[in-house]
Amino acid sequence: MDVSGSFEHEHEEGTTSRLIERLVPYGMVLDPDGQMDVFSFSHGGENAHHVGTVSPRNCKDYIIDNVIDKVPGWKGGTTYSYVLERNLQHFGWLPREQGGGFLSRFFGLSRDEPTAAKKRSIVIFVTDGENDAGDLDRTIQVLEASERRGDQVYFLFMGACEHAVDFGFLKTIAARFRNTGVVIVRDLDGFVELSDEELNAQLLGPELLQWLRG
Repeated sequence: MDVSGSFEHEHEEGTTSRLIERLVPYGMVLDPDGQMDVFSFSHGGENAHHVGTVSPRNCKDYIIDNVIDKVPGWKGGTTYSYVLERNLQHFGWLPREQGGGFLSRFFGLSRDEPTAAKKRSIVIFVTDGENDAGDLDRTIQVLEASERRGDQVYFLFMGACEHAVDFGFLKTIAARFRNTGVVIVRDLDGFVELSDEELNAQLLGPELLQWLRG
């Protein structure tokens, strides 16, 4: 979940909390533990943050209660690549570096934590804007490396903005990588009020369904 400054209104009025509520049933069906992990991001690696897990018990007002003014990078900028890496680490496809500051690396003191158990995962990546220009190549590199490793992760990018944001970069990576898709939502308030059938039609595209069957 993007927590950059331009998305503040949707968080504070509860629209993104409602979106979480609508997505929880997918976690119940597709995840063995019946929960969904929530990450927040804005700019830089220090602001790619695991908020917690959400289930039917705690999904109501989840963003209002757990994210607004509470996560690092609240109302910051927008970079995609670091939270993509954070997801890949969390689900066991990348090691987690510990003590990874410059001096630690220079003196050979940094080390990788043991990699978590690999978990086949769907990441629904919600953003209201394009990432910073300096992050474009890094995002491609993260996705290319994931594809080379054969990570069992599908990234569904949701560009949610009523304004004239083209989301050209999201469309580019969705066309380039077989494990990425894109949904453009111009009316997020209307989107969260769709029927279950209409929501399925928006989210479960042919590529994702093929990936799920694989």
